[in-house]
Amino acid sequence: MKKSKLKCPNLVPVTVRHLTMATLHPHLDRQSEKQLCMFFNGNVKFSLLYKGSFHGFSFTEIQYKCTNQGQIIMVGYLEDGLVLGGCMSKGLINQNTTVKDETAFRFSADQSESVKTSVTTVNFEYNAIRFDSDLRFQQSSVRGNALSVTGSQLEGEKILEELEVYRVEDTCDLLETPWRELTSNEEKRNLLKESVVSYKPPTDVVSQARVLLVGPVGAGKSSFISSVCSVFHGRVSIQAMVGTAARSFTTKFRSYTIKAARGGEATPLVLCDMMGLGETDLSGVRVKDVLHVIKGHVPEGYKFNPSEPISSASKGYVEEPTVKNKIACVAFVLDAGRVSAYPELVQEALKELRLKISDLGVPQVALLTHTDEVCNSVAEDGKNIYQSRVVQNKVYAAGKLLGLPVSCIVPVKNYSSELELNCSTDILILSAVDLILQYVDMFCDECEMSKSAP
Repeated sequence: MKKSKLKCPNLVPVTVRHLTMATLHPHLDRQSEKQLCMFFNGNVKFSLLYKGSFHGFSFTEIQYKCTNQGQIIMVGYLEDGLVLGGCMSKGLINQNTTVKDETAFRFSADQSESVKTSVTTVNFEYNAIRFDSDLRFQQSSVRGNALSVTGSQLEGEKILEELEVYRVEDTCDLLETPWRELTSNEEKRNLLKESVVSYKPPTDVVSQARVLLVGPVGAGKSSFISSVCSVFHGRVSIQAMVGTAARSFTTKFRSYTIKAARGGEATPLVLCDMMGLGETDLSGVRVKDVLHVIKGHVPEGYKFNPSEPISSASKGYVEEPTVKNKIACVAFVLDAGRVSAYPELVQEALKELRLKISDLGVPQVALLTHTDEVCNSVAEDGKNIYQSRVVQNKVYAAGKLLGLPVSCIVPVKNYSSELELNCSTDILILSAVDLILQYVDMFCDECEMSKSAP
């Protein structure tokens, strides 16, 4: 049995660094998370998979969210402030199964201390999970649409105010050799900057490399634009306003021409920002509106309205767009911390966009943001990004979600809280821009072929 001080949360939602969406805040504050992490060997962190008040107090939903997630920890909150939980190494499996788990344990915590107790078996029952005979989470028998807990230290069945399930992730997992090569020095940064500044579309048919950033609300689209501008301005700056609300902070279609320096000449690179994809029909942009932007029908400054899709009757609608109005490359932007946990509505919208953009013949890449929030080693130094097993897994998850080859996906680290530029961060941002421009060239080649066709 192991005891340690644990500050018990007072059931007040607190944002932790690996979840930025305002609609899904864990009860577990950062200090309490650190204390629970002490129960594990090595350095770990928690990623929220299930939250009862958000996903529904249902064991069916727990099973859906938490199966095949590896080691997980369940944290239940009672009205009197007591916190009870259990951890299993193999995640959820089939019902009516008893599993011997040498690393499983249960714990309890109040305002003064936390107690960890080893268990030998985890029992997966119908609508219940039991740790030995001492702790049992179950569908409530006394209140509909609720979860409850029974245990050796409780008097009868207690209704849970909240239940959360987290995946336990190793944070000390730098690979011996990088899964991609990354040169991180001043010379490389200067070469990449010069490559962008000197870029010219390979055809006179296209004068600008118009790139549209598309992704869920809060993924980091506007932050990436500001980060690119920061690199060329020579200091951290906010070009595109950013936010972390459940609804998209960006409501208008805006184009940002990247300049070689602050007040310098414009480069052909134009990054286009727009409303993000929401978790509900009315909290973000519609798929059809994104396609209208790509085709060049949407005017600069157009304000999106989720309840009123774009049509030919919309103000400023471009009836016959030319190449200068069209998007040359689409860059999907995904949050590394949520790439495997986006709601079904968002996943379906991303997949639909992938197929329809492909039908339009527009090249696509993907940027994986918030990598510093899923891997401490990346947070400490961006040059570790291609040595991080966590980031590598997130890149593969992004590829699976979008149906894109991993070679089209680049992890980045946006500037958010920093006051000074960092060479490694700059190189990650510039490398992403360099990849985007390679795909813009593909669009230009298609335009040139269309021009030459009889």
